[in-house]
Amino acid sequence: MTIFTNPGSPGTVASASGGKVYAFNTVTNANNISVAPANPQRNSITFHNPGTNDIFVSPTTTATGTTLTPTLAALGGSFRVFGNGGSLTITGECQTAWQAIASAGTTNALTVMDSNI
Repeated sequence: MTIFTNPGSPGTVASASGGKVYAFNTVTNANNISVAPANPQRNSITFHNPGTNDIFVSPTTTATGTTLTPTLAALGGSFRVFGNGGSLTITGECQTAWQAIASAGTTNALTVMDSNI
């Protein structure tokens, strides 16, 4: 008998699962808000912006472990998710917690999907 498994299949890792979706409607331009907790099993994370204002997403720490807190005046370390349907998927080393800040306004929407497979 031969048993086959595919990378990321439920039999591969006990914590493997499909997407976990987080919905936000209050991404503000005043400060970063947490949009995804750290997940050591994360394989990819997708950010989708259904709103009109661009949103900047970033990990909460740099590669050296330093706290990262981008502002609209200093966006280094962040990734732009364009408004009006823009999406960004990051794969690989993306297990840290993630945060977001909007380019304008206080009631911006953001959908985040976290996947272990």
